[in-house]
Amino acid sequence: MAAKVLSFEEFIALAMKNYSRGGDGYVECWDERTFNDYVAECGPITRARAMEMFRESNEIYEDMMGW
Repeated sequence: MAAKVLSFEEFIALAMKNYSRGGDGYVECWDERTFNDYVAECGPITRARAMEMFRESNEIYEDMMGW
């Protein structure tokens, strides 16, 4: 069974739930056009992929802050 592909609204809702764990940049900076451009270039976003994106963003932020 294939993983469910997230819509823009579902992606942003998940980002809000993970705001302090890397979702903040997506909530604050991504609009539907950015989401659609990403999907067109990189493929659909599943929940697992979204969580990976949030985790990577958070790791970059923590590295920049020296944490």
